[in-house]
Formats: sequence, structure tokens, C-alpha cells
Amino acid sequence: MKSKSHRTPSRAAYSNFKSISVSGDWFEGYQVAANLFVFYEPRHYEETIVNLLIGDERAALIDTGCGIGNLREAVGEVTDKPVIVVNTHTHPDHLGSDHQFDEIAMFDHPLSRRVAKEGVSQETIGTEILAENLVVNPWPRGFDRSAFAVPPLKVSRWLAEGDTLNLGGADLEVIHTPGEAPDHICLLDRADRVLFCGDILLRGPVWTHLEGGSLTDLVASYRKLMTFFDEFDHLMPGHNEPWLDKNLLPETLAGAEKVLSGQAAYLEITDPWNRPLKRYSFGHFDILTGR
Repeated sequence: MKSKSHRTPSRAAYSNFKSISVSGDWFEGYQVAANLFVFYEPRHYEETIVNLLIGDERAALIDTGCGIGNLREAVGEVTDKPVIVVNTHTHPDHLGSDHQFDEIAMFDHPLSRRVAKEGVSQETIGTEILAENLVVNPWPRGFDRSAFAVPPLKVSRWLAEGDTLNLGGADLEVIHTPGEAPDHICLLDRADRVLFCGDILLRGPVWTHLEGGSLTDLVASYRKLMTFFDEFDHLMPGHNEPWLDKNLLPETLAGAEKVLSGQAAYLEITDPWNRPLKRYSFGHFDILTGR
């Protein structure tokens, strides 16, 4: 667990990208490629990454993070094109700022339908996102953590497997990839050869232990993504470090298969939310399951 009293230094990987100035005191901004930017939340335990892909006609904001900073202001400083939010899934650290934007796309699933209708309560946000042990002080100026909740969301477009979002010069194809969450999707940008992979491929722990998570589904999703392997070169996850090599996919598939078959060693741990877990470590990534 990270100390909340000292600022977490940016991961070394970010030194490879051009830093961009963004207003406020919560996000760090980086340009990863000519039309690809990230907004990074280094002072939250989750180290959430918000991806911004800018097409010729409009931009896609892939997830919106924890909701703590003014994301809309930061995005507006990078592009003046119309922005559509696309959520990879509906865990609260990925849709915290959805309500700041006018156009939202989600995968059509009973879970995402329910979250959109109900929002996320102040009590849930307080426990899962805003607990003191999850955040490195200070809180952003003007942010009232005692009143924050995610309101019901007006979804502009419900997505299905194989749907395409056209941004002008860049298309995002929807690939349903449950395992971490039942409504999880990845988004394939064939033009730029990038796979936006949410929470299922990253440097760090891949979760299967939350409600609706499934190691079996996760392995099936990795196998599905392998059928697209020749169509992308880089991975853009939702946490920790961006712009990962695509070979993390077969490596993570192999690790998850070992966990599923009972051939992998694990440590018993307790996470910052006091959940008892099994951690299977494979070097630069882990698989987490419930005990």
C-alpha cells in the first residue's frame, strides 16, 4: 500500500513521452503518439490512465478515471473536437468523470445498463475510490470528497460486439473481453495498430476477484484477442504504464492458463480494501484471484 503522506513519483516509463501541461493539480498529461494522449492519476493507488485518441472529426476518451480531477478541462486543453467517452467497463475508477461529458458509449450488458441507470453511490465511491489510504495528499483544489458520487449516466450509444466507432481517419472496433468484469471490452484501432485493453493487460495486477470476474472468462478473452494479434503492435491499458509491447498478451495468456490449471504458485495477500486474495506473480504482471 502506498503512503498517503508523500507524493508518489511518476513511473519511469513516462520519461519516454512528451509531457503536456494541463490545468489543475491532479492529472499528469503526456503525448504518446501524434494523435494519442494520456491523462495519468499518479496520486491514486489505482494509478488510472485515461486515453484520448483524436481522429480527424472527433475524439474518443477511453474511460474517465476516478472522478477526482477536472478531466473535461484537461481534455479541452488538448483538443477542441467533439469528444465521445467510451468505457471499457463500469468499475468506478473508469467512469468517475463520465458525467462531465455530453456523449457516452458503453457496451450493452445488464451490468452497464444498471450502472448507467443508478450511477455509483457516495457510500461506494467513498469506500472504493476516496478512502484516505488510497490517495496521496493533497486533494485537488475545489474537490469536495464528502459529496462526490457518480450520478446516473445518459448513454448516447449502446455498443455490441464488432461495432465500430468512427472518429475520422481512425476507427475503434469493439471486442467483448469479460474476465476482469463481465461488461469489459477492448477497442482495436487498426489504423494506428493499437489495442486499448482496459484492465486485462497491464504492468501490474490483473483482477478476477470482483463480482462478475472469472478466470475462465479471462483466459477465453485472451485467446480471442490472440486472433487479432497480427493487427496491433502496442497495448494501451487503463492503469500504471501506457504503450506496452503486444507480446504482453501471449505472456499473460500463458500465465493465466497456468493459474487456471493449478500449475502456478501463489502468495496469500490482503489488499487495501481488506480483501483476502491469492497473488500469482509472473514478473511484470500478476493475476489476482479470491481465496
